[in-house]
Amino acid sequence: MFFLTHGTLVLIYIVLIIYTCNFFTNAIEHLGFKLKLGNSATGSILAVIGTSLPETVIPLVAIFGAVLLKTNIDVGENVALGAIIGSPFMLNTFALFVLGFFVFVFYIFKKRKKTDLSLDYKNVLRDCKYFLFAYIPAILSTFLNSFILKYVVVFYLIALYFIFVHRTIIKSKESYTEQKPDKLMILKILPFFGEATLFLVLLQIFLSLVSLIVFSHLFVNEIEIFSKIINVSPLILSLVITPFATELPECVNSVIWVKSSKDDLAVANILGGTIFQATIIVAMGILFTNWKLDFSIMINALLVILCVFLLILNTFLNKKVKLFSLIFCGLFYFLYLIYLIY
Repeated sequence: MFFLTHGTLVLIYIVLIIYTCNFFTNAIEHLGFKLKLGNSATGSILAVIGTSLPETVIPLVAIFGAVLLKTNIDVGENVALGAIIGSPFMLNTFALFVLGFFVFVFYIFKKRKKTDLSLDYKNVLRDCKYFLFAYIPAILSTFLNSFILKYVVVFYLIALYFIFVHRTIIKSKESYTEQKPDKLMILKILPFFGEATLFLVLLQIFLSLVSLIVFSHLFVNEIEIFSKIINVSPLILSLVITPFATELPECVNSVIWVKSSKDDLAVANILGGTIFQATIIVAMGILFTNWKLDFSIMINALLVILCVFLLILNTFLNKKVKLFSLIFCGLFYFLYLIYLIY
């Protein structure tokens, strides 16, 4: 009865997250349309900042919650480090695998005309390079003993993210072509407003973000209940299980967009998320934890670096994003699961 109750709750929260993501992506498309941003900027910046809130909150709560409540600070830091490192790993491996899987499914069921993704492959190469330029120095900073040098790395990461945002917006505006989005969903609830004003768009974004945070939090709680039953360590929980829950909005957003053949939005949402995680979130980790990465975390980091490098190589050689390269990313996720189990 216990498993049935919590299993049912997990399914309910997943359904709620999916519907909320649909609400969110609709509003984000309208915001990008009003700001005259291209799909790459809309997906990699606007969508990412919103859906990254759950995984941003978790490490902060883990660290400062342990301090304020005077609980075991080591456990808090383990949870924070796992969440910070686990999120970019989850996006670059499992999320891209899920995206590729659903591209294939939609192709089989005639929802798509081809399996290869329709987008500028150079944007994918650029985003992957930004990730590596951020992530590799961040991981290597674990060997720095000087606080000053670590602060230099933090400054570098934050500056790199804002450079990425600035250049993405500039390039997006240069290549902007007007694509009117579907009707704003909140107008179905409030039809008397008549048109999608900026206020309504922002209201829909706010409501969907609040709902995403609440449902993601409840989903994480249910996952934690199951992890305690099967006696999973806090580090493994935060490296694998918690990111699975917190990155669910990005996965769902991308599946929604790829179903509508908005491949550039779908991929930009995931890769933009990895850059945000590798810069802003990692900078928080360096500032607020001891940033001493153990062997399990280093294996995790090496796998994601290898995964992204191979994605760059495959995309560069083929001059397009192949379905196989997305499916192949999932191999690194499952390899790490095997490593943790054995």
